[in-house]
Amino acid sequence: MTTNPNIDALIDFLARQMDGEPVPPTGSQALGAIETAIRDIHKYKSDQELHVLALRTIGAIIDRVGSNIAAEQTLRNFIQPGGRA
Repeated sequence: MTTNPNIDALIDFLARQMDGEPVPPTGSQALGAIETAIRDIHKYKSDQELHVLALRTIGAIIDRVGSNIAAEQTLRNFIQPGGRA
């Protein structure tokens, strides 16, 4: 499967936001790339592209939540071996 650079840019931005990074400053190259990705996706209005974007967005969220749950469980097991809070 080929990747779409517009979708990659938006998923990368989403991942950085979930990591707590600030939105890139106005006029920055990073913000420009995000704006271009959004503009191009709106311009072409491809149902297939929107479907891929939606699935990748949900996938990124599921991955992040799963990682956080696993990390929390590991920490809990370290603090309280054999027990649950």
